[in-house]
Amino acid sequence: MGIDQQPRSYPFEVFQGELPDELLDMVEHRPVSRVVLPDGRVAWLVLGFPEVQVVLSDARFVRGTPPPEKASGETPEGAAACPVTGRTRELSMNGTDHTSLRRLASRAFTARRIESYRPRVQQIADELVEAMAATGPGADLISGFVAPLPALVIYEVLGVPAADRGRFDAWIAEINSITAYGNPDSARAVAELRDYLAGRLEVKRADPGDDLISAWLAEQQTATLTDEEIIGLCLGVLIGGREINSISAGMRALFLHPEQLAKLRADPALLPGAVEEILRYTSVSSMFLVQTALADVALGGELIRAGDAVMALPWAANRHGEFFPEPGVFDITRVHNPHLTFGHGPHFCLGAALGRLELEIAIGTLLRRFPGLDSAVPIDRLPWRQERINCGIREFPLTW
Repeated sequence: MGIDQQPRSYPFEVFQGELPDELLDMVEHRPVSRVVLPDGRVAWLVLGFPEVQVVLSDARFVRGTPPPEKASGETPEGAAACPVTGRTRELSMNGTDHTSLRRLASRAFTARRIESYRPRVQQIADELVEAMAATGPGADLISGFVAPLPALVIYEVLGVPAADRGRFDAWIAEINSITAYGNPDSARAVAELRDYLAGRLEVKRADPGDDLISAWLAEQQTATLTDEEIIGLCLGVLIGGREINSISAGMRALFLHPEQLAKLRADPALLPGAVEEILRYTSVSSMFLVQTALADVALGGELIRAGDAVMALPWAANRHGEFFPEPGVFDITRVHNPHLTFGHGPHFCLGAALGRLELEIAIGTLLRRFPGLDSAVPIDRLPWRQERINCGIREFPLTW
């Protein structure tokens, strides 16, 4: 087991929609290595499929940086951007605290409830594409569809007034900044967002509706679920569901693979499989959340020490040839697709069903409404946002 004397700066190159060939080669040949992150920290970069599974599911790896007194293995704090106090449970925790909170959260976040949102999500998507049609060819996919769709959906799901969208845009931008870890602006944004959500709890307690906040408040009648814990759940839903960059990444992939696009147009029944392949094949960033090792762990031929920072990259692991035959091939008819885009193990994304629903409706609606849909500029000229952890395409003009 070796340690690089001079770890390289990461990302290796500016992200423009594709992970570098060098990085993809490392998935199988050097799955664990040391790098220097944009904020200056040295961290272990984990790329291999089984290695990423371990980091995402093993209790020896926790999100964020636990305080020194908890480094011995006690229940750790959550991500740096989502601090907790006392015994307040967070989904970022491990062990019984996480399990009990997730069980309560999932009672409201049921498959039936998510499916009940389908008509409203479809209505929002239809309204957005009609507005794009009115604008005419050259309309921007990002500002006209990709950005507003998940925002409007998440407001519906949480029961948050759409009039507050501007404030949320600013808060989420600060929290998702590539230098967010330990950044005072990010901490301030989280604090302001928590204060706002506390106010929403009082509103919904007095006048409940058919939304997640009301459903979680109802749980307080039969289970121990504190206001702070509900606020943490809301924060996770907002940050995780506020942007669905897989929509634009998916359209980009389809435009780059016209034979696959033709298959999907000819047979819309392929859409669910296309969604899974989009989730596996595409990347929207070279970055992911940074975790901390609580104990020494041998992984991928290296020894990760307790206290080391670790960043596992699911979208790199999704290109591991041992688990995905012809991993570099975009195939919407792929049968076996155990991708890690929504995570793995106890921390598997609670909103995965909603994310899949939005992506399916978005891609299907765009292709149905615009039979001749295509990019209005060469794909390699699409600008990407480099100031974000979750980069995403900045502008995506379309023609039809």
